[in-house]
Amino acid sequence: MCISLVPQPKSIKMLEGHAAYDTQCDRIIDVQMQPQAYVLKILPERIEIRAGSPQGLKYGETTLKQLCFCGGGQYPCLVIEDCPAFEWRSFHMDCARHFMPLDELKKMVHMASFFKFNRFHWHISDDQGWRIESERYPKLHQIGSRRQGDHFGDYDSDAWEGGYYTKAQVRELVAYCDSLGIQIVPEIDMPGHVSAILAAYPELGCNGAPVSVGTKAGIYWDILCAGKESTFEFIENLLVELLELFPGDTFHIGGDEAPKAHWKDCPHCRRRMEALGLENVGQLQGYMANRIAKFLKEKGRRAIAWNEASYGGNLDRDIVLQLWTEDKSGKVREHLKGGGQVILSEMLHSYCDYPYAFISLKSVYDADLASAALAGGGIGNIIGTECLAWSEYIRDVKTLEGLCWPRYAASAEVGWCGNDRPGYDSFAGRLENLFPAFALYGIEATQPDGWIPSEPEALKQLAAFQKNFPKEVMEGFAKAQEEV
Repeated sequence: MCISLVPQPKSIKMLEGHAAYDTQCDRIIDVQMQPQAYVLKILPERIEIRAGSPQGLKYGETTLKQLCFCGGGQYPCLVIEDCPAFEWRSFHMDCARHFMPLDELKKMVHMASFFKFNRFHWHISDDQGWRIESERYPKLHQIGSRRQGDHFGDYDSDAWEGGYYTKAQVRELVAYCDSLGIQIVPEIDMPGHVSAILAAYPELGCNGAPVSVGTKAGIYWDILCAGKESTFEFIENLLVELLELFPGDTFHIGGDEAPKAHWKDCPHCRRRMEALGLENVGQLQGYMANRIAKFLKEKGRRAIAWNEASYGGNLDRDIVLQLWTEDKSGKVREHLKGGGQVILSEMLHSYCDYPYAFISLKSVYDADLASAALAGGGIGNIIGTECLAWSEYIRDVKTLEGLCWPRYAASAEVGWCGNDRPGYDSFAGRLENLFPAFALYGIEATQPDGWIPSEPEALKQLAAFQKNFPKEVMEGFAKAQEEV
């Protein structure tokens, strides 16, 4: 009998015999074990899952589910001893650029639980949309959730579109995730990627000028003013409201792609810098992130920020950095060396909205967890991994599912096995045996012949994707990056 499990367990010991699917299963909490560790023992007359926590029990139960795909109508008798290499194993969905129905989110979460993810990074605000009902600041969903047009890349439409999740729907999703052992990590990007917020409350920008909800991809120049005290009052009030919806222990505050040209010209920002003795606008962003993180800490939460938030060199070590792009000036490495923690989601191994021709299933699986960019930083402070799907060019659930799956499954094994992965060929073979699970969960995953596209198919995919990035778009992106 073929034993195909993803992620691959640390130890599998085969025994004689089989057990029926309805064999009694005893579940035991053993506090001496690591919280996410489990031991699954299948004998002809009984099944036992012993784990360090209810979470560990769920992983043992998930392994049982996967064993059903081994065939034969019975469980093989065996002993599996297993625990993850990384505590943090996250998948990401961007509902800001294109709104996704609640049922689709649930389906994606359900599939993620099958591969033992334990965090769902939910991107719910950006230039192109705000997605959660707010009673404290109702114009966020009344104005910020809708835009007139969709001009992302090689697509043009002037039709109004949008959507937001009611608080009742958010609570429903949080409860659903909790039932599957997955914690939601909400992200409200700041100080950049805030056009939808400024469309509702333009006074939060440096000059207070009207701003429209974005209809295109890219980096937008209007960001939150770091000099006005009213900005921080808004952020803190908003966070109090959101924390009531999201009981998890972490909150993502963004921090990427924030051009600071307006800060340089803003009298409020200049006064703030002078009062604090800050040397540049990079340090002003560090101050802003630190202040928000301190507020979250007082509320029992820990802040996560994209690695650009560290460019000023004054970011608090309590903030977890998420690395997605190059480590400019070695700030992420310094963060690690100083005891700070990092989540790895480097673009070329983690961004699953790109076509398979650009980031194949093997590219995701072969992620380097101790890359040269972090050499000497201390891999012990890397707490986990994340795979991501940004939705600028994803307008329907079929496209979403095909891009994410099975690449998210590869990322799940990376996070679970760490550098002890058995190799891509082993993974691909086990995944093919488990592939019927995608249909069972209602997911339209990319078929095996698309995991590493043939040369003609790769050229076709790349040509279509490159139409989203004409010369003028890339020039604008480069100019904005210079101001980050």
